[in-house]
Amino acid sequence: MILADDDAAKSPSDVCIVGAGPVGLALAFKLEALGLTVTLLEMGEEEADTSALRGQVEFRNSHHASSTAMSRPGIGGTSALWGGRCVELDDLDFDLRDHVPHSGWPIRHAELSRYYKEALGFLGCSTRELDLFQLAVSDQTVSPSSIERWSREPSLGKLYALRLVSSQNIRVLSGALVTEVVPEAENACVEYLRVRRHDREFEVRAKSYVLAGGGLENTRLLLALGRRSPAIANAFGPALGVFYQGHLTGYIATIQLNDPSEAASLAFRKDEDGLIYKQRLQIAPAVQLEHQLLNTVFWIDPISIADPEHNSGAFSICYLFLSSIGLYRFVSKGLAPSSKGVSGSNRKRHWGNVREDLKSPLKLFRTIRSMLRAGLHDKRTLINPKGRYLLRYHSEQVPAAESHVSLQSSGSSDRRGGLLVDYRVTTQDLDSVVRSHQIIDEWLRRNELGKLDYLHEPEQRREAVADQALDGFHQIGLARMASHPSDGPINPDCRLWGMSNLYVAGSCLFPTGSHANPTLPAVALALRLADHLRELND
Repeated sequence: MILADDDAAKSPSDVCIVGAGPVGLALAFKLEALGLTVTLLEMGEEEADTSALRGQVEFRNSHHASSTAMSRPGIGGTSALWGGRCVELDDLDFDLRDHVPHSGWPIRHAELSRYYKEALGFLGCSTRELDLFQLAVSDQTVSPSSIERWSREPSLGKLYALRLVSSQNIRVLSGALVTEVVPEAENACVEYLRVRRHDREFEVRAKSYVLAGGGLENTRLLLALGRRSPAIANAFGPALGVFYQGHLTGYIATIQLNDPSEAASLAFRKDEDGLIYKQRLQIAPAVQLEHQLLNTVFWIDPISIADPEHNSGAFSICYLFLSSIGLYRFVSKGLAPSSKGVSGSNRKRHWGNVREDLKSPLKLFRTIRSMLRAGLHDKRTLINPKGRYLLRYHSEQVPAAESHVSLQSSGSSDRRGGLLVDYRVTTQDLDSVVRSHQIIDEWLRRNELGKLDYLHEPEQRREAVADQALDGFHQIGLARMASHPSDGPINPDCRLWGMSNLYVAGSCLFPTGSHANPTLPAVALALRLADHLRELND
């Protein structure tokens, strides 16, 4: 149901949610199913220019993605940019780890994991028990134990538009920018939200309020609330806007498998319903603790056929043919990364690959046929008969106080205030990625499974990780959950300390980020919040 301004302001709902991205939508639908009425405010509007609504943001370094790259206002939010990868957190992530400062969650994993199946269903991923490969080695230092599931339709705005329009208990207001959270005189609860839409301001009221507009925008509103009301800021403590985390991801090595068929255990597969999933390599929790590593996973990506480092004559034949007739640049689409960039396209090396594979023409033919069948689908792993792939890492970061956001002191006409974003990558983050590769390499060699071939000299590897460090998409830790306000502004029930009816949803709540893309656990946490709000309403 799409509302006009007066309709939205006329009668308070049980819950008002700010933000209609994956987390806000999941929360709204769950509250509706539980019998509560919902007002859903979304600053984006179909076919409207939302650049003026994003708010002023200044980035202090090049490690953070731009505003347009990291967010997409509108129903469905950043799911319009999201690839659809869903990953569960690990038990380890919730523990206090001595080598990870400010680690440990105020809840146990079991309180969240019981919502994973429901969250996976909402996100359009497989909820089945999956058929998993196990490597035939007893050494469990590393195993393909981490699983990623992929959404059938990542754009949730498209998926749930009709359901929103037909809903009788969810009132949607698009193009609605929340400019201020207004507390009651005693500063113990929210009285109303001040909203601007089409150059007109009005109030929206509810019994409870949930900020679900993404880590930076949630934090902006809370920082502005604390600036205007020092008593509220004193109640929720000093940790708002600090411990900003994302993930480090990239390549510093290729993996060479002794048995090329082992790649099947790490390739994209489909379940009985045609939904896609994949296994990734992960260092065992006990080994992570022993070597003081951050939680990191690894997966294989095909080396671009333009890069002769793949060593495959079939890949080289395809590249040489397509490039000779001028088609390669049209069909490559940038889907397969190159180990060495454009400089890797060396025709002499390519012909060397071809000559070597001509010794086994039948295998060469089968590989080319497999490539043609695979086409350019980005969720199908192109199996290399030579067993050679790029090894992608995806690593958590330590919560570091120097990685933070703050409000600009002045100069912003926006009542919310302009944001200064100082997202940092620490030496511990970089060292952990490099050391994790060393452990993977030692495990491969020790068990005669293969080896890693590094793309950089030893003294250059940490710098290579730093050069590839770019996030701002996942926005973790800015409004972290904690058992006490001195450690985080949000309590274990996702409520702002000191405010009886103001809640927060999203990955900004996570004290630590794990290796996992945060969408699935963030949605699961929102479903948990919905049950809590239902209990309060009862």
